[in-house]
Amino acid sequence: MLTNVIIVLYIAAVWAFTFIFLKMEEADVPPITIMAGRAIIAFVCLLIVALITKKDLIGHFKYIGRFFVFAILGIVVLWLGLAFGQEYVSAGIGSVMVTITPLLTFIILVFMLGEERFHITGLIGLLVGVAGIVLVIGVENIIHGGATLKGVLLIGGGFVFFAINGVIVGKWAKGIDPVITSTYYLLLAGIILTVFAFIFESPTRVPWTVDNYFEELAIGVICTASGYFGYYYLIHKVGAFFSSLIFYFIPVFGILAGFLLLKEHVAISQIIGVVTIIIGVYLINRTRFKKGS
Repeated sequence: MLTNVIIVLYIAAVWAFTFIFLKMEEADVPPITIMAGRAIIAFVCLLIVALITKKDLIGHFKYIGRFFVFAILGIVVLWLGLAFGQEYVSAGIGSVMVTITPLLTFIILVFMLGEERFHITGLIGLLVGVAGIVLVIGVENIIHGGATLKGVLLIGGGFVFFAINGVIVGKWAKGIDPVITSTYYLLLAGIILTVFAFIFESPTRVPWTVDNYFEELAIGVICTASGYFGYYYLIHKVGAFFSSLIFYFIPVFGILAGFLLLKEHVAISQIIGVVTIIIGVYLINRTRFKKGS
């Protein structure tokens, strides 16, 4: 159990650091180029893992259509929303937007598909979670709009598609090794993002620095490849529900790292908002916690 908890904390930390590295690298490198490099590096890493563990990549080529959908919804749209949205908000606020995933997943599974039973505690949790997000963003930013709201909408919109993708993956990828799934859709996403980068940004003309290369390797190898591998390792070992605990810790690590490393201002209302979101996500999953115990 201790090992699983450590893995949860590790994944939450490296995924939170995605926002930190994005903030640092976007000072010199265009956003689509960053994400294209991230996808390619992560794909190479997972391909090596897939080959070493002798995964049947060729045999699953017949699912290429499904993998393409996963690549679009789960990576391309999400990562473009992150890349462009991160230009307008702090790394801490960006990391909090990941909590949209469990909140929206609850809405989809309960109210739209009816695959999960409705319970009043879950509805209260949803409302509490939304209230927490409002506190983190700031009521004034929501009312008056501006750059912060624009960034939040871009990042939040990306996680909306990510949540939808999670539901689809649960239906279309049953029985498929998640390492195979991730390897395929990172490859497809890398191709799509690279094409976009050459159309809109001319990555070969970017004045790369040594720091940029290290940041790109960090976001590709540590934040993406190792994060994905650890996440799917947990799913296989202890199930998707325990793995979802990651979403409780990402905002905490994101806010803390942004404050310590980037000297970002953290308001009391934002801290209260993060705590409120965590309470909301817990209430949504309270019934599952009881079943797990």
